[in-house]
Amino acid sequence: MSMREKRRAAALTARIAGHYLRDRVGGAARAEVGAVPAAPNALTPEWLTAALCAEHAGARVESLRLTGGSDGTSSRRGLVVEYNEAGTAAGLPTELFTKSTTALTMRIVCGLCHLLENESGFYSRIRPELAMEAPIGYHTVFDPRSFRSMFVLENVAQTKGATFGNPLTRVLDKAMAEDMVSQLALFHGAFWDSPRLTGEFDWLLTGLDWHTTMNNMINTGKMFRNGVTLGEEVIPPELFARRDELWPGLFRSMELHARTPSTLVHADVHAGNWYVTGDGRMGLYDWQCTLRGNWALDFAYSIMSGLTIEDRRAWERELLELYLDRLQAAGGDAPDFNAAWLQYRQQTFHGVFSWIGTLGQGRMQPEMQPRDISLANVERIMQAVADLESLDALNEE
Repeated sequence: MSMREKRRAAALTARIAGHYLRDRVGGAARAEVGAVPAAPNALTPEWLTAALCAEHAGARVESLRLTGGSDGTSSRRGLVVEYNEAGTAAGLPTELFTKSTTALTMRIVCGLCHLLENESGFYSRIRPELAMEAPIGYHTVFDPRSFRSMFVLENVAQTKGATFGNPLTRVLDKAMAEDMVSQLALFHGAFWDSPRLTGEFDWLLTGLDWHTTMNNMINTGKMFRNGVTLGEEVIPPELFARRDELWPGLFRSMELHARTPSTLVHADVHAGNWYVTGDGRMGLYDWQCTLRGNWALDFAYSIMSGLTIEDRRAWERELLELYLDRLQAAGGDAPDFNAAWLQYRQQTFHGVFSWIGTLGQGRMQPEMQPRDISLANVERIMQAVADLESLDALNEE
């Protein structure tokens, strides 16, 4: 990180901290209509009426109740609302889910790394166009100075009987894996090589720009090096011996990523961000890392994290063939299998970064994942990198 970037990050952090302290002094004050609530317990019927009822004359929220949740890079809470007769008759949503940046560390990480622009933009401007399984975004707002945020989304656990898991608690069968890559093909195909990615959706960064920004703002290179050391027990020995090639390999893969047609990329498609609906459909949430770039980043990351090592080895070629067929049907110009296989091998490194970096996160960052889940992902992903000889693939054209 250059001295200029250090000063920029320090100034932005200080500004965010100042706003956060003012919020703390004021407590969880009731949010005024038009403001961005500082926390879920600052929500009011009046604020929610403005957020949810604007297009329905006479409708208003009468009451609200927060339910259970969790904290990571954001604070997540369930929300149940009740409407007056006009709101009920209009069929307005009652089972909701909020994501907000209530803690200082959340605001700093989300602010420095452009995460709020991504997720707000996805739910407000992109999600309405997609015929895929993902939550509906009802109202998403954030303040670009304080990085206070409040996203009001569909609670798919209640509306669709969705269940959530991770590499330790859920095993995907082949039909689920096929639906997972088919969901990727739907949104990749919808925005394949689209000029809207750099025009209407100009907040979307390329993979190379995003990783450069992340490193400049929160020193992800240090996190990565720490994570490699902490993950040695689950990294294949032949890959650990080449550990000094992994960080440069990430940036080399991002350079290659930029040479191919771009599409909308979720970029955080690990097992914990997929859910299964009550009727068995695979769905995808947490769109805060959205990028524009190469399809294979999502494909590789999904199957490396979502499948056991044995199942990934057994199914990856068939899943790639299916993905390419579905991509073509959804409007993408699918590469031939051999070209796609090479891109798959080359685009494993974003997944490596995501979990090695999480394992090596700094003390001032929010705890993103428990260590056992991080190690399970590192083991699966690093074995894929070894199996696919991804480091060597970076030199192939």
